[in-house]
Amino acid sequence: MQSSVYKQFALRMLSGNWGISLLAVVATMLVQAVITTQLDLESTDPSILFVSIGLLYGATVLLAPLELGRNWVFLDIAKAEKPSFGLLFDAFGSLKDYIRAVTYYAVFYLGLNVLMLFLIVPGVWFYLTYRIVPFVLRDQPELSAFQAMRESRRLMRGHKRTMLRLYASFIGWYVLVLFTGGLAYIFVQPYINTALAGLYVEIKAATDANEQPVGS
Repeated sequence: MQSSVYKQFALRMLSGNWGISLLAVVATMLVQAVITTQLDLESTDPSILFVSIGLLYGATVLLAPLELGRNWVFLDIAKAEKPSFGLLFDAFGSLKDYIRAVTYYAVFYLGLNVLMLFLIVPGVWFYLTYRIVPFVLRDQPELSAFQAMRESRRLMRGHKRTMLRLYASFIGWYVLVLFTGGLAYIFVQPYINTALAGLYVEIKAATDANEQPVGS
């Protein structure tokens, strides 16, 4: 399916849901801003820079349930369900969900950063393969983080190019974010993530249908 179809779908599903979408994005941005402003990421002292990067990674992982909750908000929107603002913090209320979120994002960000540092193509492959894990964790709460990553790898088999094209179709919007000093980000992120959630819903539905026994 063409990327334009997913983008049209996203805009349609966001109609009437822009309020919760913008709130979810702004809330996570504020938390991230509080963290980054406390760190010295521009220091010329290698030891200070190393510690700051380590603290940033640690804080990002520990607050992973917030990022997970944001993905859950957009998945509910893509499914025509009405997400509540509380969903953003849902994973903090369950030890199991908290562990799943922290484990996934710790592995995801570490693997992505290491691969992108040395090899761009494997890094992109890694990102596309495991980007939908938050959606899998929402739909299959019985899975651990690593089981969800395996499921994501299975679902994305043969679909990574479609996701890559979808991201590429937003290049103009990324440029807008740069020109507005990041202000447009709060509008672009709901658009991108809802389109991505729509792609996931379609892939999962098609995969489930293909796995149905004949005559069932």
